[in-house]
Amino acid sequence: MDRPSDKPGDNLSADRQDERQNEKQLYYVSVSAGTVSRHESQVSDQLMVLATEREKDQLETLLAIKEDQTERTFLRGMIPYKSADHDPATDQYNERMLDLYRTIFRLGTEETRRHLIHMDILNVLKDPDTHLPGYH
Repeated sequence: MDRPSDKPGDNLSADRQDERQNEKQLYYVSVSAGTVSRHESQVSDQLMVLATEREKDQLETLLAIKEDQTERTFLRGMIPYKSADHDPATDQYNERMLDLYRTIFRLGTEETRRHLIHMDILNVLKDPDTHLPGYH
């Protein structure tokens, strides 16, 4: 008896599935809501990206990591004598945000890239101004 994978049409079906996974789709990313969606919503901070299924999964992972880092820095913020500019959790948070926004920039539409350049978000995260007076 033939196994299903031995049928000639099965390879064609698998090839089409691979093509669909490699096909770029338009997604709306909301960093504040932590979502990646195929549908535009009323959230005002959505950034448009063109991504494969794998790239979308990567964005969702980065958003989940960002959420975890947000919780860690939030908990640290409740300690009144601990300075945020000397805390490794803050540095890790900034690094994860850089990873996220670099990925959004790389996958982003021209409009998204222009918006991120205008926001200067990548440079702000690289240099959080903790060298200025008042932080020491």
